[in-house]
Amino acid sequence: MNLTRFVFLFLTLLLLSCKKETQNPLHSIEVVDLNLNGDPIADFIEGHSREKSFGEAVNLSFFKNTTFFTTPSGSLSKNKNAIYCPTLLMVWEQIVKTYDKPIIVASNYPELEKLNSYKDYKGCLTENEYQTAVQIIVNTFEIKAAARFTKQLPFSERMEVYREPFLFNNENVEAFYTWGGHDENRVHVLDYNSDNDFMIRLNPKDKNHEILLWMPNQKPQSLQQGIEQVIETVKTRGMFKPTLSEAWRYKFSEEDRLVIPKIYFNLKSNCPDLTDNKFTLKGQPEEYRVKEAYQRISFQLDEEGAVVESEAIIEAAAVEEMPEEKIVPKKMFVNKPFMVLLKRRDSGSPYLAVWIENTELLIKN
Repeated sequence: MNLTRFVFLFLTLLLLSCKKETQNPLHSIEVVDLNLNGDPIADFIEGHSREKSFGEAVNLSFFKNTTFFTTPSGSLSKNKNAIYCPTLLMVWEQIVKTYDKPIIVASNYPELEKLNSYKDYKGCLTENEYQTAVQIIVNTFEIKAAARFTKQLPFSERMEVYREPFLFNNENVEAFYTWGGHDENRVHVLDYNSDNDFMIRLNPKDKNHEILLWMPNQKPQSLQQGIEQVIETVKTRGMFKPTLSEAWRYKFSEEDRLVIPKIYFNLKSNCPDLTDNKFTLKGQPEEYRVKEAYQRISFQLDEEGAVVESEAIIEAAAVEEMPEEKIVPKKMFVNKPFMVLLKRRDSGSPYLAVWIENTELLIKN
């Protein structure tokens, strides 16, 4: 008889803001019985959630032009924002390790298939930068797993609030800015073709991490393609020295100005693309089903810097020449669709990727 088993999947991605960082790494497995008082996994998340400062999340369904991505491989839709963070992948990895058997997902469940096969997120954080916990309830063969991480990325010095009107896609939004020169080391120009096509690095106080912003002339087809383009540009920029005639393109000089819209959102979703997805374990007839999914993501980027914090739970229940070019001051106004990546400098995978194409995730002025 083919048994159907259930997977309760909860994903909570929380709090990207500027606050004091604490370290509490956890990678543990606990075997318990059904009559256990309390819920260690719930306590794991609840204890962390008390730190939240964003309040109640808004349901993603109210944001008609913003999408959560399980992995960055999905295509970017016209006029829509896209948000990816790998916490769910971290939790799924714990489930796979606990079953200790390959998980088989049919092709008619594409979101779960992507979740099960995507591995490029590995190495985006070191082991002491995220925490996991697994709980096994032996009476019901129930498995719960959780993962979370927090990374604060404040600037060494705050930037300035932009007081003039700032239009993003012709809508007035709040912004922050800085000028070049004067020993400005918070901004590095990675690629500059024009004021409408450039890539910059924002350098936080933590030198192991970086905030990358890319405003391209041509939209990438997928979030993954955009990530690869940014990573390749960063890698290339680190290996070549521009000629004198082009050096100005890669300097953030006194006449240059960078203006960035403030980003703020606090969203939750029931992940309908994962609900009722089924899978099996290699060599076993039992079937498992994702019965419920939940995801929460909050993010803030402003003149102070950024912080990323994520949580996830999955419950599986049985059942050199003189310049020839004219040097032109760069006016880098991030006022049309752009990408934001947060990543470790020694990793090729981001732990947050956001494509912003409309003002739903920006602060209206």
